[in-house]
Amino acid sequence: MIKLFRKIRYNLMGTGKTTKYFKYAIGEIILVVIGILIALQINNWNENRKTSNTQEKYLILLKKEALNNLKSLNKSQDYLIRLEKGQEELLNLLSGDLDTITDNYIAEVLLANYFKTSRFNYQNNVLSELKTTGELKNISNDSIRSQLMNQEGIVEKAKGQENNVYGLFDKGSDMIDRYGSQRRITEAYVKRKDYNKIPKSKRVLSNIALVKMPEFENILLSFMGSTLNLSNNHFPKLEEHFKTLIKLIDKELYQLK
Repeated sequence: MIKLFRKIRYNLMGTGKTTKYFKYAIGEIILVVIGILIALQINNWNENRKTSNTQEKYLILLKKEALNNLKSLNKSQDYLIRLEKGQEELLNLLSGDLDTITDNYIAEVLLANYFKTSRFNYQNNVLSELKTTGELKNISNDSIRSQLMNQEGIVEKAKGQENNVYGLFDKGSDMIDRYGSQRRITEAYVKRKDYNKIPKSKRVLSNIALVKMPEFENILLSFMGSTLNLSNNHFPKLEEHFKTLIKLIDKELYQLK
């Protein structure tokens, strides 16, 4: 094809047809420009396709990560509901006539509050990778990108309040260690589980003195306040964040198909 164009050009120059030569030259330039534009368009299309495929891959991973976070969060929320009931029962116990309450019942109530925890296990490997590699800017949906940019701040506040809750949990547990009887609480646990391999102690063990202490009640009240703040404020905001993010990703993935 190039040889043909050259032959035509030489023939026009040789015969002195200057006007026709210039028209041909202009046409040839136009064809070259068109060819370059087409090549650029194809290259842009390929790059856009690669970016779209990469974006889709990350959106799928982000959705999976958000679902895992939501599952862990809901598990922690269920635990807080049970903890709030235990705290209320313990406060009622402390507000009543402690001399008429059995040590077994006290152990059962303490067990409901100070035996185990369930922390929110936050996952952010995919989001961290997006930020580190600079791929976050390639998330074309502004709403999704905004949710992702705000996520760490929301999580940080929730985790901070969660740390307050379990810091007060540790203070209460520490008072049990110093002034109460973990043995009685453990016995209440194994009795609930119908597990009889722990022999009963021959010593007189009691948690009555512990629950009569004003310091223990003060810690419990702070424990309750922090738990309510986490349960009614921070965790619901975080739950709404993840649900919104998942909906936005689902919509975007549908449009990319």
